[in-house]
Amino acid sequence: MRGVLSPWHPSFERTLVIESGPRKVADTFLQHLYDIQKSEQVDLLTCYPGAPKSFDPQRGTVYSVHHPNAKSDRGQFIRKLLAKRYTVVAILCTGDSVLTKWKWAIAVRTKAKVLIVNEFDGFFLLDRKHLRPAKMMLWIRLGLHQPLKLHVLGELFLVPFTIAYLALYAGWVHARRALRSR
Repeated sequence: MRGVLSPWHPSFERTLVIESGPRKVADTFLQHLYDIQKSEQVDLLTCYPGAPKSFDPQRGTVYSVHHPNAKSDRGQFIRKLLAKRYTVVAILCTGDSVLTKWKWAIAVRTKAKVLIVNEFDGFFLLDRKHLRPAKMMLWIRLGLHQPLKLHVLGELFLVPFTIAYLALYAGWVHARRALRSR
């Protein structure tokens, strides 16, 4: 995951899109890549049969995680995929648990910039310059985006004390049992 600490902005000439969410989000984002970013090549990794409507087969290739090569050796399949030297790897993070292992395995191994696309077709690069949208997306995923919920913070504060109390109680019960059996 090169470029996390640097704020450089890549060109979108060679993009890999990991379709890990609803097809309509992928359709909208692919249209954006073709029209706005003027991407020359857009490859797609998907678990769905076929390609989205807006995918242009003249400008890219569709890879399926259900292909026999991908199923037999995931690591080798990912290495072959990343050998194509993408400038951007776009990951659809829509809150669905579709292709979760695939998208993060590719994000960690790639030398390209990682682009996060949310369910509202908003996107940002995964780097230090875009920490605010990344943090906001994380807060939304954790359900903490509403105004300060004191009961949630209170529960988070009480968890270590609860675990410590339960561990001490279990130790006390087992110690009493051990003393009684002697």
